[in-house]
Amino acid sequence: MAFSAPARRRVTTHLLDAIRVTIAPHPAGGFELSVHVDYGPITVPLLGEDVEIEKGGRVHAPERDYDVEEEARTFLSNAYPLIPTDDAHRYRVYAEDAYDFAKEILPEIEYRYTVEAPDDVRKALEVRSLTIAPDMRVTAGRGGWFDFSLNWHAEQANVKTDALIEAVQSGKPYVKTEDGQLVEIANAKELEEMVDLLNRAKRNEDGSFSAQLLFAPEFVAMLERAKAARIEAIDKGFEMFLREAKSGKPIEPNAFPPELDSVLRPYQKDGVAWILFLRKYGFGGILADEMGLGKTLEVLSFIAVTRRSGDAPDIVVCPKTLALTWQEEAERYVPWLKTLVIDGLAEEREAQIKTADAYDIVITTYPSLQRDIRQYAARSRPFRVCVLDEAQYIKNPATATAKSCKLVPSDFRLALTGTPLENGVHELWSIFDYLMPGFLGSAKEFRLRFERPIRDRQDMQALERLRLKVRPFMLRRTKANLLSDLPPKVEQTSHAALTAEQLVVYARTLEEVRAEVEKAVAEKGFKRARIEILTALMKLRRICDHPSLVDSRLPRVEELSGKMGLALELVKQAHEGGKKVLLFSQFTGMLDILREALDLHGIGHVTIEGKTKDRQSQVKKFASDPKIAVFLLSLRAGGTGLTLTEADTVILFDPWWNPMVEAQAMDRAHRIGQTQTVNVYKLVTKGTVEEKVMELQERKKKLFDALVQETPEALEELTWEDVQGLFV
Repeated sequence: MAFSAPARRRVTTHLLDAIRVTIAPHPAGGFELSVHVDYGPITVPLLGEDVEIEKGGRVHAPERDYDVEEEARTFLSNAYPLIPTDDAHRYRVYAEDAYDFAKEILPEIEYRYTVEAPDDVRKALEVRSLTIAPDMRVTAGRGGWFDFSLNWHAEQANVKTDALIEAVQSGKPYVKTEDGQLVEIANAKELEEMVDLLNRAKRNEDGSFSAQLLFAPEFVAMLERAKAARIEAIDKGFEMFLREAKSGKPIEPNAFPPELDSVLRPYQKDGVAWILFLRKYGFGGILADEMGLGKTLEVLSFIAVTRRSGDAPDIVVCPKTLALTWQEEAERYVPWLKTLVIDGLAEEREAQIKTADAYDIVITTYPSLQRDIRQYAARSRPFRVCVLDEAQYIKNPATATAKSCKLVPSDFRLALTGTPLENGVHELWSIFDYLMPGFLGSAKEFRLRFERPIRDRQDMQALERLRLKVRPFMLRRTKANLLSDLPPKVEQTSHAALTAEQLVVYARTLEEVRAEVEKAVAEKGFKRARIEILTALMKLRRICDHPSLVDSRLPRVEELSGKMGLALELVKQAHEGGKKVLLFSQFTGMLDILREALDLHGIGHVTIEGKTKDRQSQVKKFASDPKIAVFLLSLRAGGTGLTLTEADTVILFDPWWNPMVEAQAMDRAHRIGQTQTVNVYKLVTKGTVEEKVMELQERKKKLFDALVQETPEALEELTWEDVQGLFV
């Protein structure tokens, strides 16, 4: 029997055409990727078994390119967040990794391979950078609180509040919308501040929030700056609050007694209205008007228009040098109000405090308050109003003065200062901790959110956030903007050269103190060597004033000080022109030397320094006696609480790096009541530490202007490199 040969198999092999990645939802959440390789009409799993198909009488088989398949396997296995499975062609993406996958890996997969996915999966993996904006609905406002709800949207998609808060707090760059879309948060920095405010609010069971009203102006300001944000104030009372917060005064104007209406300038009435706005809503605030605009009168007017029969007394805490000034101003402008100055020995003060409720205004000093705080804190009835004048006295929260002021029981608190910060924004925290504890967070929170970014990184966004936060609660006006009838103030820096004797002493001392400072810094570190640094600087500055201040063997004559000769020349010119002069120095020893020189030249003078008892008699003598041409004042003791408009020449004998202190000094003359141009001379010794001090002054001024005004500029703080520059 004959057998026929078996039919010969006709096999067609196919080269690799494409690698296909199919993405589908995973039953447990997230996504599943399956990878197949096309060889002509044949599809095999990545690195799977061979498959042959018969078609048209032919057998088709893949000509496997295992190198390419292995390369794909290696790439996908190392492409985090893809998770390989036991099957070489299957991978998993967990739901929480969807953003990283869509942002980082999917574009590369699409570049290398063919990707297949249903529309819903493609939509879920589409990442768009969008601004997330809130809709705010205020449902109630009462008792210093307001209730509100928030809905968040990114274009047409909605975002849950909890999802947004979680994303922002964890630092995620994205959030999922309610319909599952991935949205990259385009305004993450802006939302950080909003979420921070939400964290300060109370979360209600229905998902709404309750927050203290004092946070409302900041929150609304943020919403208004946010693109596509919408605010719907359902509560009419809250609508009125917003309008008043923006204007800084109540909608309904307040009537002033005729005695005050005739003397208050329009801007002073606005200042009173601002204080009334604060009190109406239970806020505290800083009246930070420039010196000389009449803050005392504004506060007395506020007290006068709000006091009612049976009210608890109001208390004013001020430097000792200003207690009588407050009493005199009260007797002048609001004589119908009874005032009590707490003064004298401990037994006398104790008796006076017991009678406080019989008076309208109680006036005490920072030192007295500190000694008597137990008696004040034990009051069964809080003071109606507590006013801190020259509130920079509490800029250091660790001091007994600051702690005592914060213990005074009161229904409303106000701070007055023309210099709300002198050295840094941390001082502002302490004042607001007295006014509204918790408003700027804890001291630690404030350091992290504001002080360190501003000081260490010159973070202008942090500075702007702080400015916006405090703006409704700090009123700052300047004479330049308000008093068109006030004559100009002309400031000029006059340089003097060291005399030969001064130069010898300065050069020798510079070498000595430089070595001492470098040694102290090397042993203790920069921060712990501050006392040695300041001591060295004070010694150099004294030499610039007069070398006899550091070497008592030298004669106290003007020939040994270039700056003293310049100052006396300016005094003589003013005296010959019939003008009066305010001459300031930080060093009382220098005032003694100047006093001797004025006596020698036959020029009449009076003095106020820290040890001066009767300041008012000195002020009256300067104002009324034509023979008195010069008022010698220490920078600190004479820089506050005095009105000396009889003078139109101010000499700042020695510069210091706090420009606010100098501004206070020159504004003793440049204030309401001045009719002459005020000439201010800042005396600086060439080639010395004083020129460096002037540079540092400008840095301090930038910080002040950036925070209390609206011209943010680059900031710098004093560093070891700065200090080294002082000793060259």
